[in-house]
Amino acid sequence: MIKTLTLNPALDKTIIVESFRLNQLNRIKKVHKDAGGKGINVSKMLKNMGQQSTAAGFLGGAAGDFIKKEVENSGIKTEFIQTREETRTNTKMVDPINNTFTDLNESGAHISAADIEELKTKLFADLKPDDILVLAGSVLAGVGEDIYFQLIEAAKERDIKTVLDADGPLFRAGIKAGPTLIKPNEHELSLHFKEEFKDLKTMIRKAESLLDTGIQMIMLSLGSEGAVFITAAKKYKIEPLKLDVKSTVGAGDAMVAGLAYALENELNLEEMLKTAAAASSATLIKDGTEMGSLKDLERLKKSIQLKRL
Repeated sequence: MIKTLTLNPALDKTIIVESFRLNQLNRIKKVHKDAGGKGINVSKMLKNMGQQSTAAGFLGGAAGDFIKKEVENSGIKTEFIQTREETRTNTKMVDPINNTFTDLNESGAHISAADIEELKTKLFADLKPDDILVLAGSVLAGVGEDIYFQLIEAAKERDIKTVLDADGPLFRAGIKAGPTLIKPNEHELSLHFKEEFKDLKTMIRKAESLLDTGIQMIMLSLGSEGAVFITAAKKYKIEPLKLDVKSTVGAGDAMVAGLAYALENELNLEEMLKTAAAASSATLIKDGTEMGSLKDLERLKKSIQLKRL
């Protein structure tokens, strides 16, 4: 079983405004709403890959109802805890004439201590040894920065595999618990070590030091430069593909989905890396918040090149 956790989901509202002008009336040409959040995106990509998962987290109000309905209508199981406050709405304004993309993100609702305890109880109620728990994204007000640390510790006590995709204090605290796999990008790694990396070798060496915390696998995302996968025994460079990139939204989440899929289905290492890279690439060629298709994943996977470091 794979379970994804989104502590701070959002209703993603994309509005199209041509030739946006400040301090003047602007007409909206088109509006699109979607269920957003890193863990939810992982579940969406897993569904496209033919892998069932359960999407968990907090939801509240009309926005929360919309997200729950959208996720369930796509065939994904849900395990959301209802909160008193409204789930946030993130507005993305796209101006195709001026080629601008403006994000207006709400901070999210406040969560009580009782909500957090209910989450912990429900989260582990049906997870068994070797199941996978994906912890992804930011947290709501009222949730401590050590929440991922706590959940990873609890998962390890039950022999549950964990995948962590977070940044800042959440990342810093979470890795101390030694999750099974982490997926930082270059920027997140730089923030963690508080330094700018001059070359790839230095970046890899710094990433390798994180294995001392008990982490087994590291997927270091390098954006347009591909990725590097690191374990105590092996290192691989995943070469980037030349793609007609339409949107970078969800590409990292798709990579996490590919990694979780590989762990769940016990793929060999090279197949795991090709699947994760292809899932990300398949999402890059989709518009907006749409996740990659299985057809594109399988096609692109044939072109993924791995280089042993």
